[in-house]
Amino acid sequence: MTFKRSTRTSTSRTRSFSTPSLTTVLGIDPGTTGMGYALLDMSTDPPRLLDHGLVGTPRFGSGAEKLVAIADGIDGLIATHTPAYLALERLYFNKNVKTAMAVAEARGVALVCGARAGLVIAEYTPQEVKQSVTGTGGADKRAVQRMIVHVLGLSEPITQDNVADAVAIALTHAHRVKFAAAIAAAE
Repeated sequence: MTFKRSTRTSTSRTRSFSTPSLTTVLGIDPGTTGMGYALLDMSTDPPRLLDHGLVGTPRFGSGAEKLVAIADGIDGLIATHTPAYLALERLYFNKNVKTAMAVAEARGVALVCGARAGLVIAEYTPQEVKQSVTGTGGADKRAVQRMIVHVLGLSEPITQDNVADAVAIALTHAHRVKFAAAIAAAE
């Protein structure tokens, strides 16, 4: 990946991305204190978890500094893993307006990074993710985490909520792609 500073502004960059892997999806759970991510290879059954974790942000950084860290982290993941798809959680109403605004900003950064890299972008509500992973849209976080272990054949659970949610979002997209392919083959 190439980052070049422009002389015009301190945040302007040019990016170089490789040819995307048509079987890789980057799942994102938006957040500003740590954005969960997961990369799944959809060419295997079950999909194979390639990488997962948190895109870190500076603990005492400004809102803008956190968004730059998120953009740099996502750009790095895209350049390293060359996914073809970006799947992320669609925002839902939050009673805490300040938190909802910060998450919306982080989500916007993820959308820009994906669009700039030419990824196919898919968005899923929390209920769609729960339905896809557990079979019920009303499942709690622990049920989702247990099913991720079972479906992906992991040796241990992913207990960090943001990361487990990102894995579930990527898995939801993998299920949708597989289902769409089955429908196309039947037609």
